[in-house]
Amino acid sequence: MKARKSDKSQIRGAPWRFVLRFVTTFIIVYLLWHFSAPVANKAFTFFGGNIVMLFDRAGHSKIIEPVDEYVVIKYGLPEDLKTLTLEYKGFTFNTAFLLALIMAVPNVNYKLRLKILILGLVILYPIQVFRLVVYIFNYYCHNLRRKSGATIYPTFLHHAIGYADRVLIRIDGQIIPVFIWACLFYYYKWHNVLTKMRKKTRLISRAE
Repeated sequence: MKARKSDKSQIRGAPWRFVLRFVTTFIIVYLLWHFSAPVANKAFTFFGGNIVMLFDRAGHSKIIEPVDEYVVIKYGLPEDLKTLTLEYKGFTFNTAFLLALIMAVPNVNYKLRLKILILGLVILYPIQVFRLVVYIFNYYCHNLRRKSGATIYPTFLHHAIGYADRVLIRIDGQIIPVFIWACLFYYYKWHNVLTKMRKKTRLISRAE
């Protein structure tokens, strides 16, 4: 009876432990990010900036570089010598959110947690780069169009970029990290648990 009561108390306390670990980890990661942001933004800008330069056939982008916690985009119309500046915060909420989710799950050995952590960041990183690229081109489509009075890119591309930006704004913060977290833990932990349960059920049924 005592063992059953302790098991029940652990099950009941699990959600609270998860919430406590999640909040604690999120605060720590968020604070640490401000120190690591300049280094992280260099890698972030290297790929994102090169992709923007590669696809910016109209030649609006002049310089894309990391400055402290921001990615600074210097741009302008090709026929205009004036250079304008746009700041994009390299830190995104989804990074801290994903790390906190992964670290908050109880009863996971450190090797599996580290594997899930690395894979989660590897999956999230190209999404962040894509978010930066879409953000910059969407900004060009709307703001430079007002200045020049003409469609910068083909009309269908304007709509596609704008739609992609709106979708990413809605799902980038919480939905994407939760989806990555749930898929990885299902595959590496919950899937293994369910597989073991199925094997045990088959063995019992065969024995009967």
